[in-house]
Amino acid sequence: MKKILKKIIPSKVFGWYHYVTAFLASIFFGFPSKKLIVIGVTGTKGKTSAINYIWSVLNASGIKTGFVTTANVRIGEEEMLNPFHMTMPGRWKLQGFLRDMVNAECECAIIETTSQGIAQSRHVGIEYDVAIFTNLTPEHIDAHGSFENYKVMKAKLFETLSHTTKKRFRGKYFPKTIIANADSEFAPFFLSFPADKKVSYSIETESDNKAQNILPNENGVNFEIGQEKYSIGIPGVFNVYNALSAISVGQLFDVDSDKIKKGLS
Repeated sequence: MKKILKKIIPSKVFGWYHYVTAFLASIFFGFPSKKLIVIGVTGTKGKTSAINYIWSVLNASGIKTGFVTTANVRIGEEEMLNPFHMTMPGRWKLQGFLRDMVNAECECAIIETTSQGIAQSRHVGIEYDVAIFTNLTPEHIDAHGSFENYKVMKAKLFETLSHTTKKRFRGKYFPKTIIANADSEFAPFFLSFPADKKVSYSIETESDNKAQNILPNENGVNFEIGQEKYSIGIPGVFNVYNALSAISVGQLFDVDSDKIKKGLS
């Protein structure tokens, strides 16, 4: 039935339906994102791993945090598998999760924010404070028609930062922030959007947080940023990128380096 309706009903009608539904859901649940520092993570790969690292760093520092990813959902300390088998749940479910986080006295929420979810307005009614770009490769573009459309759709997450007011976190205004993987050729594009603060991380190119002396071992990977030594317990140099995004978030929240290291481990 849904496929038949899509053929006979103009796409603009579906677009308005998605938008209005998302807005109504945010009203029904009392605009929960206004009471949370919301971090959106987008990219082709690494989103779920990066989010779990970020959660661990914030949790190690005493910042109660919830998240929604493809694999799992956390409401503070409570964890469950994602029951919806989709990266970004529908508008009512997503807003409901955010309300659960507020009720559980979480201070932050991390949302795996996909291009398809944005195309269906699932991000509408969510006031993001931090937008993170992991990487971009030509996958999942069938739904968008072209790679350029795919890239532009993801960029809508970064556009939202300048459209909402700054929130207070522990007595101070929290800066609207963009964090990006500088090793991606598309980093300048995502960093070009307005924000109070912009942070880059990398392994190869110069950035604010460049990993050096990377040493894989049977237990994970060791690396350094400046004088600080870090270690992750998951093999694969690619996981260093996910850890770098979490380190960047930890620094944004003024988390002590020892607690960041504890979270990563």
